[in-house]
Amino acid sequence: MKKFFLVILAFSFILFLAGCGGDNHAGDTNNSNKTAENDVNENESNKEDKDKTEPKLEIVKTTGGAWKNSIDTVWVHSAAIFENTGDVPIEIGETQMNFKGKDGSILGTAPMVYSVPSVVLPGEQAFISESTILEGVTDPNEYSETTYNFSFDDTEGNANLLEVSGIKLIPATDDLSTPYRVTGVVKNTTDELQDDIRISAALLAEDGTLLGVLNGGVDVGVNPGSEAGFELNYPDVPGEIAGKVKTAEVKAYAWTW
Repeated sequence: MKKFFLVILAFSFILFLAGCGGDNHAGDTNNSNKTAENDVNENESNKEDKDKTEPKLEIVKTTGGAWKNSIDTVWVHSAAIFENTGDVPIEIGETQMNFKGKDGSILGTAPMVYSVPSVVLPGEQAFISESTILEGVTDPNEYSETTYNFSFDDTEGNANLLEVSGIKLIPATDDLSTPYRVTGVVKNTTDELQDDIRISAALLAEDGTLLGVLNGGVDVGVNPGSEAGFELNYPDVPGEIAGKVKTAEVKAYAWTW
């Protein structure tokens, strides 16, 4: 009897912990993270209060392109810009990219892709990108678009954004596998040594269209107030964007556990 009572008590404790879990939010390129239909019956004052505290994250720009490399392997590059359209800071979790074919099929997926930065304040943006092989695909024209599923939640964390300067966009002269490199200087504006600085550059056309996103970082120690140079040339982006990029918008942040 005592053993049975302990089992019941343990099970009840597990249910209690599950009930106390934090609210997680999911979004996608269909904007499913908007207010749910069951909120319609709330009175207007309560709804307004909830809207002010509810985390909101949207994808405001995307790009994607597929190509075949010199060994006849089909690659795809996809990138997006997130924007915090709410009134509270947001921590972005993992994103899954779904590479769709023109016939509606899924040509491949890329799970566990993370943004730079991971925490975005209201009105701020974050960049995300991935390049991967489309296994079993022989014609890049089969690729149609990339859709995104992502998780996020409100946070009290700091964005840990760092200062960047001296940004240079360097076009390739002949090797179109790396049409552009982005170089610059990042400054540690925090009060602590930083040994994992993550950097991302959005490649933009003259009209602001997103053409790709490069990622990189600085993984050596940078003291408070000190600077370090960086060069971004990963991941691969489609060679067809060569000559189209006019500006590079760069974000850097100090990643912490």
